[in-house]
Amino acid sequence: MAPGEADATQAGKPMTMVLLRSQAVDFLEAWATQRRLAERRRAGDLPDVLWLLEHPPVYTYGRHATRADLHLTDETIAAMGATCHQIDRGGQMTWHGPGQTTGYVIAGLGPRSRPLREFISDIALAMQLASGLPDAVCDPGRPGLYVGGRKVGSIGVRVEGGVTTHGFALNRDPDLAWFFHMTACGAPDVAATSIAAEGGDATRERVELALAGALGAAPADEPSILRLFKG
Repeated sequence: MAPGEADATQAGKPMTMVLLRSQAVDFLEAWATQRRLAERRRAGDLPDVLWLLEHPPVYTYGRHATRADLHLTDETIAAMGATCHQIDRGGQMTWHGPGQTTGYVIAGLGPRSRPLREFISDIALAMQLASGLPDAVCDPGRPGLYVGGRKVGSIGVRVEGGVTTHGFALNRDPDLAWFFHMTACGAPDVAATSIAAEGGDATRERVELALAGALGAAPADEPSILRLFKG
């Protein structure tokens, strides 16, 4: 689905966040697009944006994390068809790829809007609702979504100039073997799982429209947003 072509609706509600959806987008391309969106959000030219997409296989780790949490050489990673990048978000080592919905949230925070803690709680609750798993729980001490101690969703954000970038990742039905090669989020005792592995409905359309609905995002049709999104 191309950007702006989602069919979620927020009937009777004012649109506070616009929804963009993409299929597979290279990680570095998406990172550059986030920075453009955040710059325009800080300037007041854009509303808040929720961008839902998938990436080709990629490992990323935050600015205070360590590459040693990925137990593969660069050569092995390349042979597997993946890449690895240190980036500017918080958080430790994580993986993005097919079967996982990555959500980037470009949103204004500050005295006149939500505090960061509430923003992260809202994301965790949205993942919980979208998962459809009755046993899924949010853990304020370890931001993310868990089922029986297994991690089905991660959160990692950056705030600069009162605007967020990065966001969350929710495992619908990825190949969980990708997670075996790393210490995810600095927690070696936490195994990865997915909506499908826990017996839930992992249909991408259902999950992403549920995420959008929980976060109050509606499809973007403003030409200025779509032009910026396309670079």
